[in-house]
Amino acid sequence: MPNRHILLVDDEPNLQESMKIGLELRDYDVTLASTGQRAISFCQSQSFDTVLLDMRMPEMDGMEALRQIKEIRPEQTVIMLTAHGTIESAVEATKLGAFDYLTKPSSPEEVDSKIQQALNFPILSAKERMVKSKRPETCHFEGMVGTSSAMQEIYDLVERITHNESTILITGETGTGKELIARAIHDNGTRANKRLYALHCAAIPEELLESELFGHEKGSFTGAVNQKVGVFEAANEGTLFLDEIGEMSLKAQVRMLRVLQEKEFIRVGATSPRKTDVRLIAATNRTLSEEVKEGRFREDLFYRLNVIEIQMPPLRQRPDDIPMLIAHFLQKFGGQHTISEEAQDTLIRHNWPGNVRELENAIERAVALARTNIIDMIDLPPILQEGGTAITSGSGDSYGHLPLRDARDVFEQKYIAELLTKTKGNITHAAKMAGIAWQNFHQKLKKYEIDAKKFANK
Repeated sequence: MPNRHILLVDDEPNLQESMKIGLELRDYDVTLASTGQRAISFCQSQSFDTVLLDMRMPEMDGMEALRQIKEIRPEQTVIMLTAHGTIESAVEATKLGAFDYLTKPSSPEEVDSKIQQALNFPILSAKERMVKSKRPETCHFEGMVGTSSAMQEIYDLVERITHNESTILITGETGTGKELIARAIHDNGTRANKRLYALHCAAIPEELLESELFGHEKGSFTGAVNQKVGVFEAANEGTLFLDEIGEMSLKAQVRMLRVLQEKEFIRVGATSPRKTDVRLIAATNRTLSEEVKEGRFREDLFYRLNVIEIQMPPLRQRPDDIPMLIAHFLQKFGGQHTISEEAQDTLIRHNWPGNVRELENAIERAVALARTNIIDMIDLPPILQEGGTAITSGSGDSYGHLPLRDARDVFEQKYIAELLTKTKGNITHAAKMAGIAWQNFHQKLKKYEIDAKKFANK
């Protein structure tokens, strides 16, 4: 019979080590965690026969850690450890789902006895022991990970809008999960049994975008050797997701406005209109209100799109979700790895300019390069090993004299140059480090007139 696996959570190193030795002498395999957050991270990626959880710890106390562990794994057996054993705390812990509690210090025999009682206790079904979530499971959010207050607001908003036909505008930085939200709206809506079509506007050359959107007739322009159906026609009765709509030309915007107003379009090279019935969801990483002021985006189209806006928070504004995301991506890329405390703390502190996509790329790389099944600092991308971009209240560069858009452009140029320097001008690798699609990165090079080849020998 394999050894029982115990997670021991305590912030007192001496007591933690003495308990670990006592448990190992009784043939338990012991994993140590010194914080409640670390314990939660372990429970997200694996299950334990028993968790021994200290009642009082800094930052996150044992009660809150217990609550979150039971939300992640309702069937997980947890025994509370306390130097302040009272009837009140014991009752509160058992209400939250703890099996029992032990006062500290307890003899090895007492600890072993309590663990054996827990292991031999009749196992209830997951349904019987389910701890109710804050959010009712009326919607499915495939691929969305996070329980922070910022994400709870997103989930709640999506639940309220799935069954109406309003146009949705999803805003937020690159890599925040805008397409996942679009898919959640479709999958939970009235058109779920129809197809969702997605078109990345920034990845289509300007001269071909209208053809992709509305289709074209044979011979309507050079290279149009066959008739083509556009996405507005293909997505009829379903959902159309237009990503990075802020990159659309003014000419294409005029035709977009007609579709939204009249529910009809004309193929390129045709004369008669065609009707379309689509649920339109658009997304952008630009601030469209600013684009309107600068004359790059039509005001009337902006208001047509912005019926309901969903603002996706950047990862740096929800660091509490990072351990859960790490566990999710570790499972996605093999499920055999855990991560050291130092490496996880580094990931939590990083600013993540590429957001969730950048974190996903970092974990995928770490899993591929890890020398053992424990990911450590040496397995992380170089920019993280060197300190990366920590979350701070200020910056070494002062952009306070610039308008917001100009300051963002200056930062982007410097950031892109730094990535190209690190990758010796390799656009593919630089885009992956930034956590954005190759096409998006290439568009930024074009925008700022940056020649990647000049970085090859730097």
